[in-house]
Amino acid sequence: MENLRKNLFWTVMVLGIVILAFIVGRSQRNPNMSLGIHTSASQEVLNLQEAFVNVVDELKPAVVSIYTKQVVKEVVPFNFFFSDPFENFFDEFFGQPAPQRKSPQQRQYRQREVPGAGSGVIIDKDGYILTNYHVVKNANKITVKLSNDKEYSGKVIGKDARTDLAVVKIKPRGKLTVAELGDSDKIRVGDWAIAIGSPFGLEQTVTVGVVSAKRQNFEVEGIRYKDFIQTDASINRGNSGGPLVNIHGQVIGINTAIIGPMGGSVGVGFAIPINNAKKILDPLITKGKVERGFLGVKIDKIDDVFAKQSGLKSKTGVVVVEVIPGLAADKAGIKRGDIILEFDGKKIDSVEKLQDVVSETAPSKKVKTVIWRDNSKKTFSVILTEWSEDIVTGKPESKKDENTAKWLGLEVKQFTDDMAGELGVSASEKGVVIVEIESGSKAEDMGLYVGDIVRAINRKKTTTIEEFKSAIEKVSLKEGILFDINRNGSLIYKTYIE
Repeated sequence: MENLRKNLFWTVMVLGIVILAFIVGRSQRNPNMSLGIHTSASQEVLNLQEAFVNVVDELKPAVVSIYTKQVVKEVVPFNFFFSDPFENFFDEFFGQPAPQRKSPQQRQYRQREVPGAGSGVIIDKDGYILTNYHVVKNANKITVKLSNDKEYSGKVIGKDARTDLAVVKIKPRGKLTVAELGDSDKIRVGDWAIAIGSPFGLEQTVTVGVVSAKRQNFEVEGIRYKDFIQTDASINRGNSGGPLVNIHGQVIGINTAIIGPMGGSVGVGFAIPINNAKKILDPLITKGKVERGFLGVKIDKIDDVFAKQSGLKSKTGVVVVEVIPGLAADKAGIKRGDIILEFDGKKIDSVEKLQDVVSETAPSKKVKTVIWRDNSKKTFSVILTEWSEDIVTGKPESKKDENTAKWLGLEVKQFTDDMAGELGVSASEKGVVIVEIESGSKAEDMGLYVGDIVRAINRKKTTTIEEFKSAIEKVSLKEGILFDINRNGSLIYKTYIE
């Protein structure tokens, strides 16, 4: 028994010496290793970390935070102290508000500013910033904040609802850092992806992931995007409009949308490929919009049954589900149920194919269109109309009212008694109503709102457009301006001086 104990002792001693010698030998080969605590990171890992740090250091000055304000009109909510018992009855017993009163004069309206936030990336030294259209849509005021905390007033100079992209312009004070635009066609699933932006207002936030997938088409909140880049780099509200970059610091996409409960990130984010943006940057900057042809139809793919019942030998083309009255297809004689086989000499084999070739065709161009109807081919000449967001959303085209006037970034039109209910004023009011205020204009600086009724300027009545034009001719900004305003039924004065 004693010999067994001695043998075990010497065995443990020898084994310990061997392990100690092994550890000492490794530590001599790698002096950075701390014995018994942890092993050092490999040089490859350190190099990768340094690459991320370098990308962020170089690109952060080119990423901006965008803050917007939108003035909205709304009905004044229920007031307990001045309420109608009838309203209390509906609220208490039916759990819903009372029916809206019919008389416009009985409704009360108010205006309030709704804040918004997003991100953007500087793409030109002259102050052009690329962002999402939904970030600046309907904004009355845009503030752009740089990484050095400098703030600028921004103005939308180009927007495209179809791609959800917009260009905002600032007047820079000093040199700007400009981001390098990469080639999104070269990205691979698994490539590193770095997102920079202002999620939830947390400016200059950096998250890292990979390119998770390349999606052909994807629909978010009614907008169909093409060739979305999917990433697991954390993207949240406020990241919209910010850049998605590769490990080389090149912008490969514009962060746009997420899928997640309660608007939070679960690792499924999407970015618009930067090559899609590069195709339209020039018209956005020079023309303020992208001119696209529009056929004026709603279309769908066809299946084997539809093809057979239509007399087609193969499943080809797209079926016209609906024809929008008064637009190109309707004027050319195309009807619901027609199958479009060719457009401008190009064979149509999918919904996306037709959408692409139509949007790439200039408005007003006469295009040869081949359709299948009544078991035979028929050819139509279609003169395309121009695509617009209003047509797609069903909003009527606004006709220019000649009885208007513009001044210092605002536009007014004659007030009429049928506007009283919407504006919350008496039908007997007299003046001109502000219908538009340009972002960053003098009118905005004056504190005027859309919906304000201008009753007088410098005590000169502005009952008509002609009186308004006469009054502004005699205004001196240096001497000051006195506005007599009716805002939602409240009479106020607004003053301004340079």
